[in-house]
Formats: sequence, C-alpha cells, structure tokens
Amino acid sequence: MLKAVIFDLDGVVADSHPIHEIAWRALLGEAGLDPRTIDVAFLYAGHPRREILKHYLGELSEEEIQHWGRRKDELYELESQNLKAKPGIPRVLSELQMGGIACALATSAGKKRTLESLRHLNLQSSFSVVVAGEDVKRAKPAPDIFLLAAQNLAVSSSDSVVVEDSVAGVQAAVAGGMKCVGFTSQEHCAELYAGGAHDVISNFPEESLRYFQSIASSRAPQKPTEYSLTSPQGR
Repeated sequence: MLKAVIFDLDGVVADSHPIHEIAWRALLGEAGLDPRTIDVAFLYAGHPRREILKHYLGELSEEEIQHWGRRKDELYELESQNLKAKPGIPRVLSELQMGGIACALATSAGKKRTLESLRHLNLQSSFSVVVAGEDVKRAKPAPDIFLLAAQNLAVSSSDSVVVEDSVAGVQAAVAGGMKCVGFTSQEHCAELYAGGAHDVISNFPEESLRYFQSIASSRAPQKPTEYSLTSPQGR
C-alpha cells in the first residue's frame, strides 16, 4: 500500500542540471582543465561531490576537497536565480498530499543548498521530511538516505516509492527494498531500467496518485506505461 513518495532533488524536483553543468565547467576552468572535456554522464550518475572532484582533479587532500567544494557552491549560487521546478512537480506534490500520501525529499546535496532550493521554488511546505547528504554516512548507491527518509516518515520501505534520475539513486532505492520510478530522457531510460527501476518516465502523469499507487502495488519492474518517455526532457 502506498504511504509515501520520496523524491530526489536535482533533476527530479529541481531543474538544476543545466546550472550544475555551468558551475562545474567554470570550476574545471579555474582548476586549469579544459571545461569542454567534462564527462557529463559521470556528472549526472549520482556520485557524491567528493567523488566528482577526485574524478576530475585526481587525488585531493581533505582541505583541497573542502576548498573546491566551497568554490563549486559559490559558482552554483551565481546561477541559482535561474533555478526552476521540473514541469509538473508542484501539481504532483499537491495531488499526493491531497490523497493522504506523505512526501519526502532525499538528496545527496548539502542541507544548505537543499533548503535554499526549496525556498526559491516555494516548495518548503510540500515535503514532510527533508534528508540531505550530510545526514547519512554512506552515499548512494547505499540505501541509507532513503531508509532514513522512510524512518522519519514512520513508513515501511514496502509502502514507499522513490523517484530518481540517476543509476546510483535507483540502485539505492532498490537496495532499500523500495519501488523506484526512474525520471529521465529517452536516451538514458535503458540505464535506469538496468539499475532496477520499476518504471521510467520522462514527464509526470496527470493522475499521479493512481500512477504511484500502481507502482507501489506492482511486484516486478513493469513495461513502459502510457506515461513513459512520451515527452523527453534534456538532462
């Protein structure tokens, strides 16, 4: 029985990937690298920021990780006034709440940026629980962040559905015993299905409550629904 839907932030609730890409390209340029060589696939695979920094900049001390992490936040903030919600998200959250379904946000992003993003999008009241990266010891694909969200909502994993746009996030949800809806463009749908997603969509369905209830009651990954990949969105 569906009791909760847990959403990722970047690429699911917030249309933030373009802003992140601008910030990462600027950061790599400052670090002396060619920003045109950025590996976008790795960037959006759901890795923690320290892993992204090491991927591009090599082995770093903890002090260097903190330095470049702060600089990334500064560069992101310069563009953050352009942040928008993903199409349909305010409606979906409202429909779920009206249907008595609890909504949580579980993201690898830092707490500060997460809360600032929700305020900017005017979605603070849409989530009963917010779990950020520093709230857990193990990052995705470990299930900790989703398990903590469910625990704080006082619901079981089997009664929860996760919405994720990264392979690591899908794997984390599945590892936590939760059904997972992948949210991505058509070119990346196979990756999320391979990660264990029960369905993959590119736009949120009109009857969102009924849709998520059907996912919660399903026993195995299902074939693409009528909502799946009907309106691809860029990552």
